[in-house]
Amino acid sequence: MNVVAPPPAKAAGETSANHTERSGRLGLGMLATYGAGAMVADTTAFGLNTLLLFYLTIVCGLSGSAAGLALGIALVVDAFIDPLVGSLSDNSRSRHGRRHPFMIASVIPIVIAFALLFSIPVGLTGVGLFAYALTALLAVRIGLSAFTVPYIALGAELSDDYAERSTIVAARVLFTVLAGAAAAFLAYGVFMRGVGGQTHRDAYPPFAWTCGALVFAGAAVSSLGTLSARGRLHAAPPRQGAAMGRFAAEIVEVFKNPSFRILFFACLILFVALGAAGALTLHANTYFWRLSNPQILVITLIGSLGVLVGVFVAGFISRVLEKRTVALIGIGLIGLCQLTPALLKVAGLIPAGGVVPTLLTSSFLAGIGASAALIGFQSMMADAADEHEILFGARREGLYFAGISLSAKASSGIGALIAGVVLDVIGFPHGLPAIGSLLHAIPPTTVRNLGLVYGPGASVLTWVCVATLLRYRRGRADHEQVRDTLAQRREAG
Repeated sequence: MNVVAPPPAKAAGETSANHTERSGRLGLGMLATYGAGAMVADTTAFGLNTLLLFYLTIVCGLSGSAAGLALGIALVVDAFIDPLVGSLSDNSRSRHGRRHPFMIASVIPIVIAFALLFSIPVGLTGVGLFAYALTALLAVRIGLSAFTVPYIALGAELSDDYAERSTIVAARVLFTVLAGAAAAFLAYGVFMRGVGGQTHRDAYPPFAWTCGALVFAGAAVSSLGTLSARGRLHAAPPRQGAAMGRFAAEIVEVFKNPSFRILFFACLILFVALGAAGALTLHANTYFWRLSNPQILVITLIGSLGVLVGVFVAGFISRVLEKRTVALIGIGLIGLCQLTPALLKVAGLIPAGGVVPTLLTSSFLAGIGASAALIGFQSMMADAADEHEILFGARREGLYFAGISLSAKASSGIGALIAGVVLDVIGFPHGLPAIGSLLHAIPPTTVRNLGLVYGPGASVLTWVCVATLLRYRRGRADHEQVRDTLAQRREAG
């Protein structure tokens, strides 16, 4: 890769000491402290991605299209909020650095809004129900933007080393596993245990408040514990022009980098596929696979174990393979696990008693694939931010990882919108809290169509993501060239 660009204006406050600190290895304690912040997004993600559509449609009685519309509107707002937060944190100046003030200030609003979202008053219907759900969801989303975008950008600034960036992402993924497993256990093993526990309205508020406590703990450890690493971080660039004009110019600027464009759209497509499948997972587990809550919990925890194993698998193969290859292997594995089980069931090829083993295997392998894809994507995005400094002379980690954050939220935005509309299109009922009556009232063709959409339908988008990521061409040698050029510029500065 030959990158030619005029020398940049020196970032205010950026010194060789910052670069020297970033060159030092991070200890396990700091990696764990930073990684704990993943509990904020990933504890709430289980509720938003897996439970929310089921809660709104089956438990509260909102139609699939209306529930999907609320989630879609929240995504439209996020499309502005995420990059705005990224730009604000990129340009922020305080004695606590660019990222930490946003992370600290956002925690309490996230906890309260998440709890209110799963505490919809009994008796709300129609427009009132829609308005309540949308307002609470917007509050959760805005709070998550204010924490997650600076948090992920912080991780990209902790080290300049090509390999250690994957280690930093792996630390996040480890806590992602813990957060997802904890949320699943709280749901299926504590508050919703028993036959049809997911249809019990009074199970959701205590679940949400308990998840809020985990969110608060993870945010406090990460936000306060990484304050001592402020010396590693890049300084804000010199201010140029009015804030909104600068924001618009920065958006145009980041999309001029072809590496960012490819990674952004590939990530967006993947998360929409995962979101559509994830939003329908509880419907499918309950009505297509007819699993009990203990079975759902075990399958979910096996998926978390797969994610954990995938961290080490991805770390091992990353030593010999490029990050893009690691991500492609992971995405391909996800696509196969989406496609195969539902097709086998519809074709009648799963033997009696074989449903749970099939789903356990699929969940485990998909977890491994998710780790490989996530570590590859986020590590490549950190490298693209370095490339951006070469091209344009400014650090834009906040905006770059706003792209990752926006893509992840699309999983419960566009994906859930698609899932909600699909429920109405296939004629799936809503507002029937008695699980027994639902199992007998739904036509077999509707149940079959639910399985085909949640599995093979979602896999189509996953394979589109693979085709998109194949256009990414940057590798280890390219990153070394970028690092050498940046080092020369710092020495000349």
